[in-house]
Amino acid sequence: MFTSMINFIFPPLCVHCGTEGAWLCNTAQQELKRENVITNPIDIKHVDCVLVRGSYDCAPLAQLVQKLKYHYWTGVSDTLEAVLQPLVAELHVPKDTVIVPVPLHARRQRERGFNQSLIISKALSRLTGLRVANILQRQRYTTPQAHLSAVERTTNIIGAFSQGAEKKWPKSVLLVDDVITTGSTISECAGVLRQNGVQKITAIAIAKG
Repeated sequence: MFTSMINFIFPPLCVHCGTEGAWLCNTAQQELKRENVITNPIDIKHVDCVLVRGSYDCAPLAQLVQKLKYHYWTGVSDTLEAVLQPLVAELHVPKDTVIVPVPLHARRQRERGFNQSLIISKALSRLTGLRVANILQRQRYTTPQAHLSAVERTTNIIGAFSQGAEKKWPKSVLLVDDVITTGSTISECAGVLRQNGVQKITAIAIAKG
């Protein structure tokens, strides 16, 4: 009801072309349909499998991430389920798998107002029926990875993550981020999960940078 009212007052604009009426117009949706799910685009330490919805070179996919992450268009969360559906079809995980979003530092979450990885995780949860758990926390404020070189990304993120509020560790995890580039952030998170007994880690992202 509330979302419908907001959409009536402020109609969604396509992230790709700006056309009023939907976050992804028909042209953008067709382009996304042609974009294949990418399996294991890179090897990431501590991770068993990597699944990415598509390449960051796919304009509608990149623009969806940008609007969510940098322009705070949290309304695009409504269309994430349709975007992620082909990726979910490729998932093969135990029924007791838990979805774990890559956490933001508390300071950055206050600045942004939300965690985009959590929004993606909730969309995955609606599609799969798997629960979301914040079992990781970001204990150190870091420079945004997008501003750094590949080498700097690795050193920047070392020791940034630790155990979160939840004390019970699952055996299987879907570790979720918006974009995977070098895999440094995912690897650092996965290392903490491994240290606490997680046996199967599948990394999930909207795009491969």
